[in-house]
Amino acid sequence: MNTPTIDVKEYGGKQVAVVGGKVVASGRTLKEVLALARKLQPSTPLHEIKVFSVPKSLAVIYYV
Repeated sequence: MNTPTIDVKEYGGKQVAVVGGKVVASGRTLKEVLALARKLQPSTPLHEIKVFSVPKSLAVIYYV
């Protein structure tokens, strides 16, 4: 999985959907973000859309 650099100033406090290492949608709720991601990436299977909650302030997030 490609881990994108997510701008905390732009996405802080939001949910973001990532496909292929790029942020494709953002919003306040999981439901909103998934609906927008499915609309913008209709051919992408749901299991390939990764959703992250972005903290409001700078933090380090490790994906293992």
